[in-house]
Amino acid sequence: MSIKNIQKLKKFGIFQNHTNAYAKDFGKYNLFYGWNGSGKSTLSGVFRCVENSTASSKFPSSEFTVSVDNGAPITQANVANSDLNIYTFNHDFIDENISWDSVVKSILLVDKEKIEEREKLEKLKKEQETDTKAHSIEAKAIRILEGDISKFGTDSARHMKTSLQSIDTTDRYYLNYDKRKFENFINDNLEASKSDAPLLDDQKIVELTNAAKPDQKSPITFNKHAINQETFSKAKERLDDLLKTSVVSQTIQRLVDHGDIKSWVESGLDLHKRHDTNQCEFCGNTITEERTKQLEAHFNDDYKAFQNRLESADSWLASQYIQPPTLPAASDFYDEFKNGYNEARTALEKAITGLNEEIMVWHDVLKDKTANPLETGLKVEAISESSVKAFNDAMTAIGAAVDKHNHKSGNFKEETDKAKKQLELHYATTEVKSFGYHDKKKEVVDRTAANGTLKTTINTRNAEIRTLEDSLSNEGVGADQFNESLHKFLGRSELTLRFNPDKKGYKILRNDSEQVDGNLSEGEKTAIAFVYFITKLKENDNNIEDTIVVVDDPISSFDSNHLFHAYSFMKMNCEKAKQLFVLTHNFTFFKLVRDWISRKNKRDNQNIANFYVVKANNEVPRTSTYADAEAALTLYNSEYHYIFSRLHSLKNQQVLETDDHFLAANLSRKLLESFLSFKFPKNRGNFANLFNTAVSASQNPEDEGKEKIRKFINEYSHNDLIETNEDFVENLIGEGVTVISDIFDWIHELDEKHYQEMMEVVS
Repeated sequence: MSIKNIQKLKKFGIFQNHTNAYAKDFGKYNLFYGWNGSGKSTLSGVFRCVENSTASSKFPSSEFTVSVDNGAPITQANVANSDLNIYTFNHDFIDENISWDSVVKSILLVDKEKIEEREKLEKLKKEQETDTKAHSIEAKAIRILEGDISKFGTDSARHMKTSLQSIDTTDRYYLNYDKRKFENFINDNLEASKSDAPLLDDQKIVELTNAAKPDQKSPITFNKHAINQETFSKAKERLDDLLKTSVVSQTIQRLVDHGDIKSWVESGLDLHKRHDTNQCEFCGNTITEERTKQLEAHFNDDYKAFQNRLESADSWLASQYIQPPTLPAASDFYDEFKNGYNEARTALEKAITGLNEEIMVWHDVLKDKTANPLETGLKVEAISESSVKAFNDAMTAIGAAVDKHNHKSGNFKEETDKAKKQLELHYATTEVKSFGYHDKKKEVVDRTAANGTLKTTINTRNAEIRTLEDSLSNEGVGADQFNESLHKFLGRSELTLRFNPDKKGYKILRNDSEQVDGNLSEGEKTAIAFVYFITKLKENDNNIEDTIVVVDDPISSFDSNHLFHAYSFMKMNCEKAKQLFVLTHNFTFFKLVRDWISRKNKRDNQNIANFYVVKANNEVPRTSTYADAEAALTLYNSEYHYIFSRLHSLKNQQVLETDDHFLAANLSRKLLESFLSFKFPKNRGNFANLFNTAVSASQNPEDEGKEKIRKFINEYSHNDLIETNEDFVENLIGEGVTVISDIFDWIHELDEKHYQEMMEVVS
């Protein structure tokens, strides 16, 4: 997989809003040119982020998008998943790997002779990579599952707190109900919460909610009594006897047939005797003696005695009707007992009504007998056992409700706590079953154990890998290869590296004996750093053909001789890289690399080598971007040619953008400094003297144009700060085009032949 382009750079240092609009996609070889401060090192930091699979720590709010072929773009959000094999040489690499107090980090080079061990090592590393990745993925999945369980505990505790507080807001245990209490409760009731037994229906929840309320009531007094079925059985026997009994008398059939007439006549006969009269009070006729004797024979003494028995039975039966007992008010009971009490009371009322209705039937039959004592065909049914049982059951239920109420009043806290715990278990079990808590807890245990076994395997294998690496490591070979490369790079051999087993690194020695202790030139530091970087490319048998290499200015402090060493060293070691990115501010080094990779385009007849320029504007704040290099940069053989061409292109423009005016000021100074240093070499290194010498050599030293050039260069180029007043920008824009023309006229005046040949070159 190769890098295709950098599609976006936002808030990444000086790259505030770069897009790939002005640059072609990267090829196999990619060369960037830019002056110091243009953003080259910042750009190399993007590659460093991809190498380390991490977002930028220097620019935490930055965004980047790196496109790759045959893969999803790499961004600051997913860079941790990047598997690009990329090595970046820049200041960050040097700072992380080299201590200039004399020790570099240990270099591991594999002994090529131990083939079997190396193959085994590679096999183990592949297995380790697979298992480590699997362990990491599984550990993350377990953490997510544990997080879900933890969140379940928090959410469930909140749900239960809301439900339980509605019962009793004075109970601090439920008022402060939290995840810890919930989990402790589940652990204390582990087996119960696994079954359905604790789950309650809505009616039971209401009852227990009422039972848990903190309002205590007084005990209730109630005298319970029952009906004995035997009482009614014996009463029926006596009643049956009366109904079957008759008396001996000379009956008058009409009176037998008509009980109402019989009652009327019987009362009338008694009245006539008491008033001692034989005259009928109704019709006024005389009642004959014979008629009186007939009536008295009908109503004889046995008859009257039996009649009295019937009347006594009637009075007794009237007293047997069931009277409703005095019952407690339903409001006296605790709420959870009210329904049961009300049901029992209703059942009692129904039982009393039923019993009284059956007694009334007896009473009606007895009245019929009383009205006609001679009637013997009357019958009654027994009072049903179910009616008696219904009465007794209802009384028992009322007594039970009273007993429950009184028990709770006498053990109030114990009973309310019991109701709360039952509700708590119901709500907890509901939450547990809804979430599948026990299954998930078991899953965590099982998966953690399995992943722990995998971790043990990884650790065991890791020890085996270290043993093999120690066996395959050869610090002497590593130091020898490094020193050989360093000596070739520098062209001298006084600096060497020697392995220090205590510090697990390499001492930097001068003349193979003196420890440098930080006494290194900048060129020596750069040489050591770059050689170390190239050496790291070969570490652990890394294949350069599968590696993307990024090199940021490996020649910062070198003289011209070292430029060629650095160039040849990089070419020899990096030419076969999968992709090569080189960034430099040095035109000579740029030209060396440019000419090398340009030939590859010609030889392979394809664009595998691309050229770019990194440019920063002079606005406040400054921003940078990179784009395809201009033809002048890819064609000319010196920086002087390039600057001459760039400034000449600005001279030919009628109107310049603000950015071009700032560029013109810098280019003007560099062009004049280069030209005058060549023209007047005795004053090389002092621009003021060079400028004055050139003015003196001019045909018209008093020309105002020369002073305008001096002012333009001194005020508008090489400034640390950009002026923000309006006059500054207006002067710059107003003078820019004319000053550029004056500069070229002055070069033409001082060296006409040189000017003409340069014009031919830029044309």
